[in-house]
Formats: sequence, C-alpha cells, structure tokens
Amino acid sequence: MTHTALLADRVLREPTPAKLADATERIAGEPMSEIETSLPGALAGERERVREYVYAYKELAGAVLDEIGLARPDMILVDEAHRSVALVEVKSTAGNRPKTASGPRSAHTDWVTAALTQEAMSAPFSEWVEALGAGRGTAVAMIEHLRKGVPGGQSLRAPRELRLPDWALDERRVLGFHRAVLEELTRARSPLEQIAAVLGLSQTELARLFGVRRQAIEQWQSRGVPSDRQEKLATLGAIADLLAAKLKRERIPGVVRRKADAYGGRSILQAIAAGDEQLVFEELRSAFDWAATA
Repeated sequence: MTHTALLADRVLREPTPAKLADATERIAGEPMSEIETSLPGALAGERERVREYVYAYKELAGAVLDEIGLARPDMILVDEAHRSVALVEVKSTAGNRPKTASGPRSAHTDWVTAALTQEAMSAPFSEWVEALGAGRGTAVAMIEHLRKGVPGGQSLRAPRELRLPDWALDERRVLGFHRAVLEELTRARSPLEQIAAVLGLSQTELARLFGVRRQAIEQWQSRGVPSDRQEKLATLGAIADLLAAKLKRERIPGVVRRKADAYGGRSILQAIAAGDEQLVFEELRSAFDWAATA
C-alpha cells in the first residue's frame, strides 16, 4: 500500500481520535495550525479572523478530500471543478448483493464538498475541540462528519469523558459567528483565492509569492490588492487559468513545485517569488502551444 493510500485509509478508518488527528496533520498541518490560531478571534467576532478561519477550513477539507480521492477513487472522486462525488454501491433487491452483471452501479452525490464545508459553522462546538484543541479537534469533527456519508468510513472511538468546549460565548455571539462564517462560505471567490485554489497554496505560500507576510494577504482579501501589486496579480491569474485549462487539477500543485531547467533550475513557485512570473507565463504558454502542435 502506498504512503498516500495508508494516510487515506487512516483518515477513513482510524478509530482513535488523537491518531486520526496525527494522520490528518500529515496531510494538512498548516491549515490545522491556522484554524488553531484564528478560531478564538473568529468566535470573538473579529471579521478578519473569521475569513482566515474559513479559508483554512476550506483548505483542510480540500486537502483531505484530495488525499482520499487519489488513494480511493472508488469512494471519492474529485473532478476538475473540485466538486467531490461520493460513490455509493447500489445493492440489488435479491439477497442484498451488489449487481455484478455489468459491474457495481454507483450513486453520484455531487454536494459532498458543499455539505462538508458547511460544517465550518458547527465543528468548533464539537466535543473533539475540547478533547484535542481548536485545530486538531475541528479537523476530527469535520472528518467524523465525512465518515458518516462515505462508504467504508468507520466510527470514532469515544473517550470515557467527552465535554463540549468551554468557549465563553453567549447566544448572540454564537449566532453572529454562524452568520459571519456563512457569509464567507457564500462569498464569491476573490482572485487571490482563485489563484491559491488552483495552485494548491496555503495562505502563507501565497504571501511568499508576493514577498509579504500572511497578514498582508488577509488585509488584501478584505480591502483589495494594492495597485503596485495588480500587475503581478494579473500575471498569476493568467498562469493559474492556463494551468487549469491544460492540466488535471490534482496535477497542478506538483507541477508548480517541481524544479525545471526552463526556470533556471527553480520551481514555478520559486521563480514567481523571485519576480519572474512573466517568464513563467511565457514558458508555460510556449510549452503548451508546442504540445498542441506536436
């Protein structure tokens, strides 16, 4: 069994919550850390922390689904639009056996990703947050929800004592958090978010491309990208669009991290961070044009 398959299997079947959190941390450690740091402020009503929390939560959900999709396409399919599809074998009416005449049939459920991300509103109030902390507990709560709807998912082994997290919140604050998270989930994706989603970047990696700190990216997402960065933003958007049009989504994060002679022995991300995004765009366009005519 490959490394990816082992991790995916642990995400779906590991019964011990702490070990499940360990496995998930190997898949999406950075989003889990960002949830840990942003969640208290988000619950306190800080809008920038809400945005950071939702961004990290969506990163976490996407990384987990991608990992399972690569290892177990019989359970989860992740298409090029990044909509997850759960495959559930349809049982025959005779003897509860799968239909085998033309192979097992599957019921496609296109709303898996949307349903999973909606859990961003309730996961922080799970007993797993009290047991494991904000980042690890939110991840386990999300995966527990995923397991309930995916064939082959296994229930978690509950510890002897489970308590709800001791957030010092009144009803008004909880409802405000729910509204703010829902607004962020339904808000149209910004150019920065689109670039990060296509290239498979964390907020920290996205900041590195622009030579700024992660906090600056958070400010740009709420206030807009400064005029002196608009040209770079446009070129990065063109690179992301070109890669999305020419490659399968799951290949793109690997492609942009692979070093190549065309970029001076650097990866695409390293070249962009060094200010050579126009070179990257021209090299990619030439390579794809050559491939189309070869």
